[in-house]
Amino acid sequence: MTKTAILIFLTIFSVSVFGQKSKSGAGGPPKFSELIGFWKKVDLPKEDEINRVNPWPQKYQWFAFYENGKVYSMMSGNDANYSSADLKAIFRNLPEDKTPDFKLDGLFLTIENREIKDYRELWGVNLFATDVNDFFKKGYLMMTLDDGNGNVVYYRLLKPVE
Repeated sequence: MTKTAILIFLTIFSVSVFGQKSKSGAGGPPKFSELIGFWKKVDLPKEDEINRVNPWPQKYQWFAFYENGKVYSMMSGNDANYSSADLKAIFRNLPEDKTPDFKLDGLFLTIENREIKDYRELWGVNLFATDVNDFFKKGYLMMTLDDGNGNVVYYRLLKPVE
């Protein structure tokens, strides 16, 4: 798939799905319970060309969303096949009071870090309800980072970790 085709797909998909208040056949905003758990970043084709901004340059990333509204993350230059039990043990060692908070509000996920003044990320979120192709799969979570002016500057695709 060419860079142009990927950008067109992501743009159309973001506008069509994120513009809806409810789930479509392809997916829609996750319920809080669907977001809770462990996730691993999946490479998008030509990701370096798609993302205009890359605030998280390390290729391998893992995340945990907890029921208490905390979101944990880690990055590495090396891949690992962590299980949810592995990630739970890793994130358990991090201080909860210094961990960012998240709030899911329909189509949007906000991440705030009290440790960094005025730190706020606004993400559009879509949970795929069906396989679209070889890399957009049912149960995967697409996150699109807003630059504060309504423009998507970073795409992140996550798959659940069992």
